[in-house]
Amino acid sequence: MKIDVSFTVPVPPDVAWPLLLDVPRIAPCVPGAALTEDLGEGRYKGEATVKVGPVQLTFAGEAKITDIDEANRSARVVAKGMDRKGRGSASATADFKLHPDGDGTRVDVATDVQLVGAVAQYGRATGLVKDIAAQIVDQFAANLRAEISGEAAEGGAPNRELSAMKLLGGAIKSKFSRGGGKDEPKE
Repeated sequence: MKIDVSFTVPVPPDVAWPLLLDVPRIAPCVPGAALTEDLGEGRYKGEATVKVGPVQLTFAGEAKITDIDEANRSARVVAKGMDRKGRGSASATADFKLHPDGDGTRVDVATDVQLVGAVAQYGRATGLVKDIAAQIVDQFAANLRAEISGEAAEGGAPNRELSAMKLLGGAIKSKFSRGGGKDEPKE
């Protein structure tokens, strides 16, 4: 499934670029995720936890930054992980590119996500999964903006909890505000 999202940060591209490649610094901004090991050469181990009502999915896996193009400020992140309880796996390839946006930077992210096993059932409603992904990116962007502006250093820690109920509520609200709740075309 393909997911395209964008977000902005309040610094110019020449400042945003090295920041977005600094995985240990930005990992705490990703809700529900934790960096567990820096393997060197742009490779990292980590885990991500999502709560869906009473069910908690925790994926442990590895990500690598590849295809870094300094001149065009673009890169690719390839990630894969397995649910700790054996309910399936997820893999993703995310291409991101930075663009000047006034005094700040717009980051465009094009992601291809593959779900396998029982966890793939959560991916059946493609429109809803895309809306949830957009909510995750919105939370990440808000946390990253707080990190950049120094709010996190002043005691306002980034929101690290990823609540699927909050995401679901936001996704449903987004769906209804776009089309009155009508089904989207199937892909």
